[in-house]
Amino acid sequence: MLNCCIDRKLGREGMHQSLYDSAEDSPASTDDEFYDCTEKPEEDTKKKLSLWNQPVGRLSKFGDLKLLKTGDALYIPVTQDPVLKTEDQLEEDTDILLKLGSDAEASELRARIMSASLLSDMESFKAANPGSIVEDFIRWYSPRDWVEEEELDEWGQKKGHLSPRMLIEENNIWVQTWQSAKPVPANRQRRLFDDTREAEKILQFLEYRSVAQVCELIIPTLSHAAIYRLMEECQLVGRELSEATTRVASLLRHGERISRDVKLQPRRFENFIQEVSTLELLVSLVNSLQYKFNPSGEQDGALNSLVAKLAAGKEVEIENKATSVVGNRIVTMFSDAQKVATVVHNEPGDSGSGSGTINTAFPPPSEREFVMRVAAVKPAAYSARCPQFLRAVLNRSEFRLCGAFSEDTMFF
Repeated sequence: MLNCCIDRKLGREGMHQSLYDSAEDSPASTDDEFYDCTEKPEEDTKKKLSLWNQPVGRLSKFGDLKLLKTGDALYIPVTQDPVLKTEDQLEEDTDILLKLGSDAEASELRARIMSASLLSDMESFKAANPGSIVEDFIRWYSPRDWVEEEELDEWGQKKGHLSPRMLIEENNIWVQTWQSAKPVPANRQRRLFDDTREAEKILQFLEYRSVAQVCELIIPTLSHAAIYRLMEECQLVGRELSEATTRVASLLRHGERISRDVKLQPRRFENFIQEVSTLELLVSLVNSLQYKFNPSGEQDGALNSLVAKLAAGKEVEIENKATSVVGNRIVTMFSDAQKVATVVHNEPGDSGSGSGTINTAFPPPSEREFVMRVAAVKPAAYSARCPQFLRAVLNRSEFRLCGAFSEDTMFF
């Protein structure tokens, strides 16, 4: 809301400045400082009386429609921007309207409270369309409440009448508001949304809040910023992470749902943050793999598929082993890591590709593992084949064996 208040104020000041600059650039302003004044006060008074009903604040014509009484073209007026309200303000307004009750007097009071914007639009419409009536306003403001007929009027447009909703009461709120409205353009009306007052209320609200309460207020904003940043990053790794778009959409729905809670629930935001962290870690993993295997950033479909499988935790078989581009990069990484670990600077020829390079580039294995899988017929010759598994782990300090064996026990 504070950002919206600042934008409204800057926009209004910019509009006033442009009008001021255009007035300074006009030829009349260079001739005489008081070019609007006349020598005779009587002529000036007559001029003002002749201009009081001139149209002001027109935006554009509203199709081919004409005013019902005068036949002049119907113009769309320049109106004020709608009133901005936060969710808590809307909830407060709803509570106030509900507490008024349901009798006729309460309904009338409720309609008057909600008719501030309607009155502003009517005044703008009257200023832009002198000689208009309430039916003309309804034709522009609420076309569904104007029922057209086949017969044409004296101006060549279809006649019509108000809808039954507008005719329920003879002197309804629309007619009352129209009668009280004056022809005032939007730039001379009292502002519906006072950005200065709203901004001062927000600053006063924040002044009496502790640091912890302020942090709670900005959690939804930080969540939105995190999702926006993730969307940018996921667009860069869309080829490797096909499910990134789906996961970001899920985060959007989750963030929208928890940010609409009236009272902050930290536990729900903790789950949301865990989901964001998981996706961030996955995106960082893809970027790291791309940087290691493709530092030049060239487009390579096979390499993208390799990175996608590695990021998903799948086993990958590298074609041509160490002679391939990926294999050579892996050998180089292991060789560089061993140089750093042993603080040994090998000769340039030691880091090349080939079978001898693999033996010198990779460090000696710290552990060996052997896995045997077989489907055997047990316990009899007519039994079904059953899976058998045996694993052996060897290192310098221990030797481990583990197995999983099964038998066909259908007839035993």
